[in-house]
Amino acid sequence: MTFNLSKRLKKIISMCEPVDTIVDVGTDHGKVAITLANMHISENVIAIDNKVGPLKACEENAKEYLEEGHSNFTTLLCDGITKLDKTVECGIIIAGIGYDNLIEIISNIDEYNYKYLILSPHTKVTELIKYLDANNIDLIEQENVFEDDKYYYILKAKKRGQ
Repeated sequence: MTFNLSKRLKKIISMCEPVDTIVDVGTDHGKVAITLANMHISENVIAIDNKVGPLKACEENAKEYLEEGHSNFTTLLCDGITKLDKTVECGIIIAGIGYDNLIEIISNIDEYNYKYLILSPHTKVTELIKYLDANNIDLIEQENVFEDDKYYYILKAKKRGQ
């Protein structure tokens, strides 16, 4: 059984590439994280949320939709990425939050061993692009998705020189 995914979520998933661990920050219902786990493009998938309710919804969805044999799918109650192992190579998805919260989460991103970021802020996309550039992070792809009478901006970025 699979999720009925929105165009925005499908685009986010399509921008992911193989990496040891994929981290979905602000996972909410867990649709992105669970779908990525089922696609087997990563050894590990971590679904993070800072609220108990959404994390429980993600765990319930995982029971129903996660295919057999995914012992490396985990959920984590955490504010941002503060509890991640900084040495593990990962792809980090942060979607569906505002600019200020997103910046707070990635403010120390250079301490982590990330291969790429997929970011979809609800606000201040231009400011985010400037922030990334000023912090030695290169924007490598930008997709715009029109859905529910709104444009969603999805950015993929990597450490400069990577």
